[in-house]
Amino acid sequence: MTNSEPMPGTLAEPLTLDTLLRAAEKSTGLDNWGEDQTFQIGLEQLVKAVEAMDPSPEFRANVHNSLVQTLGLRLHMVDDAVKNPEITRARIEKPLIIVGLPRTGTTILYDLLSLDPALRWPREWETFIPWPAPEAATMDTDPRIEVINSQYRAMLEKAPELETIQRFDATRPGECNHIFTHHFSSTNFSAEWSVPTYQEWYNRNRIPGHYATHKRVLQQLQWKGPRGDWLLKSPEHLFDLEGLLDTYPDAQLVWTHRDPALTLSSISSMIHALIKAQGLSVPKENVGAMMWNTWQVGMGRGTRSRNDDPRIENAILDLAHRDVVRDPVAAVRKIYDHFGREFSEEHARLIDDFIHNNPAASRIGKHKHSPEEYGLDVGEIREKLAGYYDRFGDFCKRPNEP
Repeated sequence: MTNSEPMPGTLAEPLTLDTLLRAAEKSTGLDNWGEDQTFQIGLEQLVKAVEAMDPSPEFRANVHNSLVQTLGLRLHMVDDAVKNPEITRARIEKPLIIVGLPRTGTTILYDLLSLDPALRWPREWETFIPWPAPEAATMDTDPRIEVINSQYRAMLEKAPELETIQRFDATRPGECNHIFTHHFSSTNFSAEWSVPTYQEWYNRNRIPGHYATHKRVLQQLQWKGPRGDWLLKSPEHLFDLEGLLDTYPDAQLVWTHRDPALTLSSISSMIHALIKAQGLSVPKENVGAMMWNTWQVGMGRGTRSRNDDPRIENAILDLAHRDVVRDPVAAVRKIYDHFGREFSEEHARLIDDFIHNNPAASRIGKHKHSPEEYGLDVGEIREKLAGYYDRFGDFCKRPNEP
């Protein structure tokens, strides 16, 4: 090996869009990227952001390998659709989607709703590795489960505090922000790699093709996998509720609410730990500033969308985090009643069992954090989000408040 060749696990040459595309083509033997190539917009921004960080050869190699793998999955899904056109003809109707701000009880609510056997939700391993198409008979034994769980174990070794913040189990319901990584338009990249210029670009733009890729991934997952109305979740939907409803006109949305001053320190704590788990070191106040900038935009855009578009306003049920904590069964029943879905006593029993016996529910209340720790000014947050507090303040009270 000459000095000009990269050592295993290192990459000296800067990342470029072209080299990544060619590497994915070489690794798969495929070169048809499909008619919609808007995924390249986010990918190019991401590449620029990584290089702006003056990355180490080891970090650059890690990013290169991850992006090439994601591109390879996209090539395979295009190939599947060409050979099996019934995949993209399949409809997705009446998805039930949780869209609240991070750390507002979205994950526990997602877990409780997923107990309904009539709903189809994406497993975390499916969202990360949607090709080959998952099959209904092997949803609980697919080898990709261990691939993702082994990555989670490695992360938890580097940042054990994550166990009290979020569940890490590839068999549990996965988020749409994982799906959005296949379009290279997701807050996940900043959460793992801390790429501030990419996140600034994401905050400023609605990305073309964002929901076309989302729908294509869901079609891939339901092709051979379980069927049922889709149950989905991600705070990222707040950035483009118009695009969400354009793609899924009959979507039923649940917007969960909790005091943003608390949620922003909670999400900052989680992101700081995730970045640490990737072997990176970023000051806590930097993480807090990035989360405040990001979710101030997300909440503002989501609120304006529903104010300006009756179609969006009429699709949303507002739900307080404290109501989920106080009476989980009643909270889920409220959702089903609002959207005309049938809520069974068996579902109620499964919820009660989950709350009392599942380790995922035992995390509630254990995550410790404060706004000050992440450089967040509670007064500024409440001033800048005054419009949100005026409308949704009653939803933001703590469980012990009247």
